[in-house]
Amino acid sequence: MAAQAATQSQSTNPFVWVQNKQKAAGQALQTWMKKQPPYVEVAVATFGGATQGGVLGGVMGGMSKMNPTPPGGAAAGPLAGGNNGMSTMMGGPATQARNFAVMTGTHALISTTIKKLRNGVEDVKGNMAASFGSGAAFSLVSGVGGPNPIPNALSTGVVFALFQGAFYQLGKQFSKNKGGGKGGEVDAAYFRTDQMLDTLGLIKYKKNFRKGMLSDTTLPLLTDSALHEVSVPAGPRLLILDHVSTYKNYYKQDLAKRVQLLPRDQ
Repeated sequence: MAAQAATQSQSTNPFVWVQNKQKAAGQALQTWMKKQPPYVEVAVATFGGATQGGVLGGVMGGMSKMNPTPPGGAAAGPLAGGNNGMSTMMGGPATQARNFAVMTGTHALISTTIKKLRNGVEDVKGNMAASFGSGAAFSLVSGVGGPNPIPNALSTGVVFALFQGAFYQLGKQFSKNKGGGKGGEVDAAYFRTDQMLDTLGLIKYKKNFRKGMLSDTTLPLLTDSALHEVSVPAGPRLLILDHVSTYKNYYKQDLAKRVQLLPRDQ
């Protein structure tokens, strides 16, 4: 079967193997943390965020040392020379590792705490609060505030929060458009369809299926002409038809079970 061959080829790919191992480890960690008190999850998230930030800062600090010195040895540009805040921030690997570790660790600490207090709710307000705290902490530890550390820390926190709020809203809108659906009903109607396309690596054809209203109820009925009608190329059509042929009985049984779960009129 073509689908089975594709699965076997993915299993021999080292990058796919690493991704699967990382996903499994992440799921195991999540399962373990759900059994622990809330403060354990906050501590683990804070440590993980600080570690990632420290590694990133160390790499950036190492790269900044590789920049060539301007001709004549003289520093040029607004970031060069002097003891201003920006030059303090642009320190060596150890300095930047510390700065970024504090920033990302603070963000993880605040965001995870807020999420636990709100029973798992994550929204733009929580993200902006975490970004405000991380921005203020970064300003204080890096010394960019200069002689007025507190006012500058507050202003830096506000800037971080505003940027994070804007990026969060843009990312949410992008995810909504990419998903191709407009609500829970639409997503439920295409649940198995999206699952199939994701398994076959053909998720970009979700919009084609929605355009032709090829939902879960039509999965066992798919034909080459129906897929051609919604502009799915020949190669993907063969993979989809082979998959449907293999799992046709499963999809029929799944639809029957879902119909039984629908609310009945009293």
